[in-house]
Amino acid sequence: MKISKNNFYKTIEKLSKIKILVVGDAVLDEYLFGEVNRISPEAPVPVVLVKEDKITLGGAGNVIKNLSSIRVKSQFYAKCGVDLKAEKLKSLLHEEGLGIHDLHLTESKEFPTILKTRVIASHQQICRIDREKVIPLSPKEQKQILERYAKSLDECDGVILSDYDKGFFNEKLIVDLISLAKKKKKFISVDPQVRHFFLYKGISIMTPNHHEAGGALGRKLITDEEVAKAAIEISKKLSTESMMITRGEKGMTLYSSKLKKIYHIPTVAKEVYDVTGAGDTVISLYSAFRTAGMSELESTLLANVGAGVVVEKLGASTVSLEELEQALIERKLLE
Repeated sequence: MKISKNNFYKTIEKLSKIKILVVGDAVLDEYLFGEVNRISPEAPVPVVLVKEDKITLGGAGNVIKNLSSIRVKSQFYAKCGVDLKAEKLKSLLHEEGLGIHDLHLTESKEFPTILKTRVIASHQQICRIDREKVIPLSPKEQKQILERYAKSLDECDGVILSDYDKGFFNEKLIVDLISLAKKKKKFISVDPQVRHFFLYKGISIMTPNHHEAGGALGRKLITDEEVAKAAIEISKKLSTESMMITRGEKGMTLYSSKLKKIYHIPTVAKEVYDVTGAGDTVISLYSAFRTAGMSELESTLLANVGAGVVVEKLGASTVSLEELEQALIERKLLE
């Protein structure tokens, strides 16, 4: 399976003209990088001497980062607090090219902006500290979101629903978001959580990993045949155009309901350092290239290569078009 060189370069030229509406849970990812030279005298735990720290966009915000890295514009619907972390969130979103008009953040004094802190020493994560309070949207907040979202759809080419199960999504909101997008014939992709899995009906594609797909169906997914059956079963239950199950070191499986075909695509990663955020890369690349006119299979191949580049980096990272092109050439996937 290869990608048409001509088609790839033509599609790249279209990416900067595309705008995708990202809806989901906003998270800030903090990384503390250090070294361990001793064990604490207070408890049998390592003492990490922090040498460097950084804060980046996590959760659905990482989808924004991934789109921006391939020159795709976006708008963002999420919830945040009224705190310093929210100011940092907005600043990082502005850095990714989102103006005031593109930010639709529902702000609440009762809701602290979510922060995940990862402590890393010698390329290994020592621990993760989560600061969050899961508070569902109020009926008033939900109504305001849907009113603005309906108008935003006219300015966008596609929608990505990025569900991290942090309180933003509920059954009514999911149904309404999809219904409004379908009325305007927009491409809709979903990165789901198990709790809401079978609420996402009538979408273009869902991209769960094998753990999420197995959890939703109440069974383990191991062999190619079992994953293929699961992809077909989920696609039928949700009436999706396509169904993708990402499988870590085994690559990914794509089912096209239109073609009635299953494709097993092996991973291209040379070494895996960190899978954090790889799912965001997959859904971002697939949605962008699919919206720009590429086929299901070619978009999946590109998403797979992009994820292969990202997992070779430490932390939630992104892939640039230059890196994507280089990876395709190195792996002889362009023809």
